[in-house]
Amino acid sequence: MGNEGEHNAFLVQGKQVLFVDKYVKKGKNCRIRILSCILFSLFFFTGVECYAQSSAMRKKAVENKDSIMPFKSRLAFKTNAVDWLVLLPNITAEFDLFGSPYKHYTLSLGIKGNWSTSQNYKPSIVYNLFDTRLEFRNYFRTTQRNFHHLDSASFFQRLKEEVFTIKRFHPRYWRAYYWGVYADYANYNFKFGKRGMQGSALRLGVSGGFSIPLYGYRDNFVDLELGASVGLVYTKYDAYRHDEESNCYPRLPEKSKGGHLVPFPVVSDLRVAFVYRFSTSVKNKYKLIDYDKINARTEAKRQKQLRRDSISEARTKIRELKKLQKDSLNLAKDSLSQIKDSLKKQEKLMKDSLEQVRKLDKEQAKLMKDSLEQVQKLEKEQTKLMKDSLENAAKEEKKRSKEKKKDKKQEEGVETPEIKEQSPDEQQPVQEKQSTESESSDPQTVTPQSSGIREDNPEITNEGGEE
Repeated sequence: MGNEGEHNAFLVQGKQVLFVDKYVKKGKNCRIRILSCILFSLFFFTGVECYAQSSAMRKKAVENKDSIMPFKSRLAFKTNAVDWLVLLPNITAEFDLFGSPYKHYTLSLGIKGNWSTSQNYKPSIVYNLFDTRLEFRNYFRTTQRNFHHLDSASFFQRLKEEVFTIKRFHPRYWRAYYWGVYADYANYNFKFGKRGMQGSALRLGVSGGFSIPLYGYRDNFVDLELGASVGLVYTKYDAYRHDEESNCYPRLPEKSKGGHLVPFPVVSDLRVAFVYRFSTSVKNKYKLIDYDKINARTEAKRQKQLRRDSISEARTKIRELKKLQKDSLNLAKDSLSQIKDSLKKQEKLMKDSLEQVRKLDKEQAKLMKDSLEQVQKLEKEQTKLMKDSLENAAKEEKKRSKEKKKDKKQEEGVETPEIKEQSPDEQQPVQEKQSTESESSDPQTVTPQSSGIREDNPEITNEGGEE
């Protein structure tokens, strides 16, 4: 892709698209950014070196010559053969952040890219890339494992002990392993088919691998580094096509895309790199271990574990106490509920008994009332009967008295022709005598004597009459 942007514009719907000029401006800005990154890295490395050569570090170096690394041995340069195979020249500078041989942290800055040349025609295949990368690393080595308890361990335990720890049954002491995080910025322009893409990308991710010694000559050494990087990509690009008639690359707005995050991890780098080091090889670097620090770390870990154990024991005791309290509360609630149930049952029984008593009282009162009514009825009937009997007796007595009077009159008329009227004083004792006799006699029965008298009197009268 050439640099004659003004002559290579293409008309799309009557509007001029300065697609190539845009790319040229982006390329210029990218180069300025790369230069500023390089200057910043050099300034950063100088500041780190000044920090490493502070008074405290120098005092420690006087006491122990091996306590600080020289500046030359902290610097390394590397190039990736895989990028060279895909026609991407590259170089990376790596620097140890700390002068102490016990701290295995590095910072690296890498640049890779190819450049476009000026030409009279626009090629159908475009392959342009310029990338800068900043990476932080931690180097470590594996150690010997002295126990074989993993034979009966689970899959996750074996994965944890064999992959995510540095202890191995057969450690490779000549290897220096590393892991790191990186960030890079790239400008790209690719066209291998009918459609091309031109844009920029920001990538963040992790990297890992190992380095082994390859060649040594006096104080200079060449190491071999193997590894890979994977991460997330945020990108935006313009799509275009190749027009041979107009010798231009017209933009395709419907295929272009703004800033977006790629929804899957992307392998950004595969490394088969050659590393040039001064003074020492990777075989002898990153070996020293600060056992005092490790012991302090293990002691802190042990103290932390003790605190965790004490906290867990206290929590278990608290849980047990809470459980006991809960159980006691449940028992108390159960007993209270039982008492409430018994009280409810007793109350219900009392209510039922009271209702039964009330019912019985009502029934007894009703029976008493009915009996009293019956007694009153019987008394009324008896009094009525007595009254009737007395009236009948009085009527019969009157009748008898009348008949007696008639009989007497008849007797007196026969014996004495002159009838002598009795005075009221003489009649009164006779009436009293008759009333006493009637009261003493039964009202419903008549004595045979009275009847006999009544039967005899006519005979006497008759006889008297005949006389």
